[in-house]
Amino acid sequence: MKDGFKSCCFTGYRPSKFPFELREEDSEFIKFENKLVDAVFSLPDEECFTFYCGMAMGFDIIAAETVLLLRETYKKAKISLVCVIPFIEQAASFSEEWKERYDAVLEQADEIILLSDKYYNGCYRKRNEFMVDNSDFIVTWFDGKSGGTRNTLAYANKNEKRIINLNEDGVHEYIYDEEYDIV
Repeated sequence: MKDGFKSCCFTGYRPSKFPFELREEDSEFIKFENKLVDAVFSLPDEECFTFYCGMAMGFDIIAAETVLLLRETYKKAKISLVCVIPFIEQAASFSEEWKERYDAVLEQADEIILLSDKYYNGCYRKRNEFMVDNSDFIVTWFDGKSGGTRNTLAYANKNEKRIINLNEDGVHEYIYDEEYDIV
């Protein structure tokens, strides 16, 4: 928490893990996008003005774009987007569309935190834990699949962070995770 204000981070799936297409033509995507906008736009009411984004394809970049929309809409509020990059070449394997979106978000970020010059085993986890450690709220779209989102939510749950799951059909109790020893 900076200067008495709260902060938020995002964790969610890459495009292939969502049960719907991340395209404006998909009605489930439109519902998801509306819930994300509602959640992000409601957080300043909770004194939350700093948003951390890990900049992965899919949920992360869409969430960052939503924060930029919030910042543009409420110019007088001190909305801050902090992009947390796990390693320099994070976007090297992104499709051209996602690279363009990634670059556009970075250009508009208020701060960029680079955690490592090179990829190493565990760098994404380090990024996720850094964001959770610096946040009061975690916004996600989670339906129980194993992977980085689940692990990040387990870590957030262990650290008693407020989790906002945009998937109304999603898992609200987190599956036992030996590494974090939670139920």
